[in-house]
Amino acid sequence: MSRLPAAAALLVCSALTAAAQSTELSLREAVLLALEYNPSLKAQRLVPEIQRAAVNEELGLLDPLITAGAGNTWPTASLTAGSGLEADLSLSFATGTSISASLAAGWEPAAAYDVQVTQALLAGGRLGANLARVRQARLDVLASEHELRGFTESLVAGVQQAYWEHYLALRQREIFRESLALAERQLEEAGIRAQVGQIAPIELAAPRAEVVSRREALREGEQRVEITRLALLQRILSPGADLDAPVRLADSPARPSGPLDELSRHLTLASSRRPELLQARLELERGELEVTRTRNGLLPRLDAFVALGGTGYASAFQDTFSAAAEASSLRAGFSLELALGNRAPKARAERTRLSHAQAEESLRALERSVEVDVRTAWLEAGFAAERVSSSAELRGLQEQTLAAETEKFRAGTSTTFLVAQAQRELLASQLAEAQAAVGYLLAVAALYRLEGTLLERSGVAVEAQKEAP
Repeated sequence: MSRLPAAAALLVCSALTAAAQSTELSLREAVLLALEYNPSLKAQRLVPEIQRAAVNEELGLLDPLITAGAGNTWPTASLTAGSGLEADLSLSFATGTSISASLAAGWEPAAAYDVQVTQALLAGGRLGANLARVRQARLDVLASEHELRGFTESLVAGVQQAYWEHYLALRQREIFRESLALAERQLEEAGIRAQVGQIAPIELAAPRAEVVSRREALREGEQRVEITRLALLQRILSPGADLDAPVRLADSPARPSGPLDELSRHLTLASSRRPELLQARLELERGELEVTRTRNGLLPRLDAFVALGGTGYASAFQDTFSAAAEASSLRAGFSLELALGNRAPKARAERTRLSHAQAEESLRALERSVEVDVRTAWLEAGFAAERVSSSAELRGLQEQTLAAETEKFRAGTSTTFLVAQAQRELLASQLAEAQAAVGYLLAVAALYRLEGTLLERSGVAVEAQKEAP
């Protein structure tokens, strides 16, 4: 994943954590800070590395094994004094071939050697089955990469939601302040008219109630701003950073630039990019390898072997090897191992087959669920775009309605109650317009997350997946 450059990260973070100074924070900077400092993401990044180590662990089972030893014999009633050494070498191959060699020399003096090559013909003799665990480990690496991507997309989506929710809280507070100022002006104007007898004093109840209501709304708005600020800082700052840091947002919602792409394009992207789908397909492939491996376990063990060995004795140590060579013997044959009943391998094979069938059905269900998710998100994003236009139009009409009602009140043909009602309707339309603007951005982000392209569309470069060793 792309990371925030060190200098930029220090600059933004230090500005954010300065209690006496605020800085403008763009949405991209917020996302990059989260990618840099989020501890859960740091932990998740280690999972693919752990899985790569598991691949090497499986490959290590094929590494050569050498054992060696040396010793000394002290004289007894039945043994003569002497010393010697012995060594063993064993090799295993994915083809089911194994080679073992042993050498002993020095005692009596004597020398012995033995070399044997064994080839599995049935159980253990199939390359695909023998490499199944290695290939499964490599699939686990890819699955962990997809899991990391999905986790990162969820993190980015959470940061974007926190950013725009804080923006919405700030905008709502601004609207509440403007609405309170308007209500106070209306109350002042109504008070003047009541003093000169143009309206009855009882008419002041409505504008006073409106001022009280606006002040309460402003207090709630202030609380909402603080809550959303903390939620945003929690996502983008490192643990232990100052949560009292003030922050100003540099970005504001832009109006929809045009219609969304065709639904078919989003569905195609989801099919090829959605992390959960890719993980499920890898799990299905992993299950196929397990089926191959367990089927191989149903076969009896039949091995062919060739062994060459010899033991030599001589009065001089240097002559023992030539004596062993002269006394060499060659053996060849077959060995058969057959389990009667074979119930355990059969049960494992049946369980694996059923698990694989279950994974196939789960994948089909997930594909349908992803399709429904994308279709729903596409519709919601389209509706959200329409709400942006309709809410802006409604707010403009409510402004005209309030202006007309105010003029009628000044002309003596309306009441303070009707003016207050128009103010409330204007406030509601302003809040709805701000909510629609943010709602559209969140709906589009949800669509991109559900199709698996949120990182690229957010300007976060994604590293190419590393090949498993």
